[in-house]
Amino acid sequence: MEAPVIPAGRKKSRRLFCTVIGVWLLGLWPACGLTDGARAEHFIGVNYGPFHRDGQRPDDASELPEQQIVEDLKTIAAAGFRQIRTYGMDNGLSRIVPLAQRHFPDLRIFLGVYVCGLNHNKLDDLRSTRAQMDAALRLANTHGNVAGVVVGNECLPGEPEACLQPVSVEQLIEDLIYVRKGLSPEARQRARVTSAMSMVAAVREHAAQGRRVAEHCDIVMVNIHPFFAPAPVEEAVHANLDGSYRRLTELYAQAGKPIVIGEIGWPSAGPPNGPAVPSAENQRRFIHELVGYGRARTLGVFLFEMFDEPWKTEAGGVGPHWGLFDRNGRPKFALPWN
Repeated sequence: MEAPVIPAGRKKSRRLFCTVIGVWLLGLWPACGLTDGARAEHFIGVNYGPFHRDGQRPDDASELPEQQIVEDLKTIAAAGFRQIRTYGMDNGLSRIVPLAQRHFPDLRIFLGVYVCGLNHNKLDDLRSTRAQMDAALRLANTHGNVAGVVVGNECLPGEPEACLQPVSVEQLIEDLIYVRKGLSPEARQRARVTSAMSMVAAVREHAAQGRRVAEHCDIVMVNIHPFFAPAPVEEAVHANLDGSYRRLTELYAQAGKPIVIGEIGWPSAGPPNGPAVPSAENQRRFIHELVGYGRARTLGVFLFEMFDEPWKTEAGGVGPHWGLFDRNGRPKFALPWN
């Protein structure tokens, strides 16, 4: 059995955008083999959104109970994951790193920093980008289980998850430089700095956004969602994902940096998005095929996501149903390595 790896997360509700990027790229994907010169170590990690219990949501000022985080980490570790990706530093999410180090020392955390132009540098606002970068640096410099810092998740203009005041490419680059310079020499050896881009920024806006951001990252992290392409589940991995990955390796070959999939998954319930149909069986099929694909290509992948999060009600009805486990921590199906 090959053990996977994990990240953690807070995720805004993904707006259902029936993007034609997947179809548009089909005409550009080369038929030749992959030419990427820098591959990431293979891992299958998971995005951890901890707001899965009754009444919990990231815009609530109350902090998550410490015991809940410990229980969630126990479930994650028991499922076989070793890498976790998170999405913010407020609401008690900063406790994840020390709690994981104390109770589950094999887990490696990719800390997410919420990046938004609104109150960007307001240090007394724990949700501001500057405050979150400083919190992430304190953890990365003092805890050996921090494997990465993800500065922003789809935070540029035009990206599906950007806040109401997206940051400019120039501001995001400044933030990446700030984090890289703020890491201690020891932390710099183990903690990779990056930003999670959508296919919009990474591919469609490659020249204006993706290429420029990648120059300041240790790895190129891109979120890929075949469900929103939309692709039928039987084509989601070996056609849609494969084409997206081939295009990314072509565009970023000269960067010489590993490509990591920051988010990828399939909803287990909700209305269809054209030919992309949510169901428990389709989710199981997608994840099993995805894990096989990642292993064959030694990819680093973060599955989206660990738990169903009921608060995500704005994503066309599918938002609450992306978890591999339900809101109560029960698995929906046997994971491919179990």
